[in-house]
Amino acid sequence: MDLKFIKQKFRKHNNFLKIFNHSKQAKQEFQRLEFLGDRVLALILSSEVYHRFSNFNEGKLATIFSYLTASTTLSRIAKEIRLDLFIKEKKFNNISDKVLSDFIEAILGSLYIDSGIEVVRSLIIELWAEEITKNKDLRRDAKSMLQEWTQANGLGLPIYRVLKKNGLDHQPIFEIELVVKDYDIILGNGKSLQIAQKKTAEKFIKQYIKEDIIAK
Repeated sequence: MDLKFIKQKFRKHNNFLKIFNHSKQAKQEFQRLEFLGDRVLALILSSEVYHRFSNFNEGKLATIFSYLTASTTLSRIAKEIRLDLFIKEKKFNNISDKVLSDFIEAILGSLYIDSGIEVVRSLIIELWAEEITKNKDLRRDAKSMLQEWTQANGLGLPIYRVLKKNGLDHQPIFEIELVVKDYDIILGNGKSLQIAQKKTAEKFIKQYIKEDIIAK
């Protein structure tokens, strides 16, 4: 699949082309389409994983949904359809993963307005098919396991708060706290925010959650 195929799904091709306009008015509309596309994508993918993985609990559904809607996943899909090359041709600069994911969401939002929910749903399922299939058994790290456990037990999502950032800019140390409803705060640190969060999740699991629960 490529952008030409996606463009052909639009009843009005201008609704596709206007996404790549540089005018001030077009940029404002782009942000609105991005907002809408984000919600459309969330609805379609959450519904798809809910029906496809009937044996998954809320935590596991949340884990795969978070992966499928992450900017890195959207960016990878954007590159597969060569959206990054098309954007460069349209003279856009600083094309990061976030920028690519924004364009994907804007396209989906515009297609929803142009052609309706069923057309945009079929496109999303086709674009995300491989990601959904190959990642249905995502390896659960400590953060994912903790999230599954808290949601399964009605505790909501774990909250990670940055307390301090010490050290040099190229060698920072993040000090964070992990907050889970009805439990004591867990403190941790790491050379990156991700490492610090992982370590605090591991500490919580070791302190409060039995191994037989995590092994399930």
